[in-house]
Amino acid sequence: MRNEIVSYQFAERIKSALILSSKMLLVLEGMQGDELAGAKRITLTFFDALSSEIVLASNATGREEFKLAEEKLKLVRRMIEAGNFKEAHGTLGSTVASVTTVCASTMQALTEKGLL
Repeated sequence: MRNEIVSYQFAERIKSALILSSKMLLVLEGMQGDELAGAKRITLTFFDALSSEIVLASNATGREEFKLAEEKLKLVRRMIEAGNFKEAHGTLGSTVASVTTVCASTMQALTEKGLL
């Protein structure tokens, strides 16, 4: 049961950060020049921090969904560096889906045990 609780906590926190990063990415699409360069740097720094959180979640729980989310986030990061914001946004959406799977399965397990 401990793993479900830890997985649920990580998944909810990561899902929230992914949704925020999706909004950041939308803002990047409308920028140009120096403004875009600075915003990309900040966004990539945020993605690096989020990536570290996902690695912690993966190591702490052993959930494959977190490993998949980490791989997708690396891909999103490369797309942002290349300026492919629309593709990055689509891939980010599938990353959210991977983490949402963890939320759903752990919430069900916790609910069945009367913990939620």
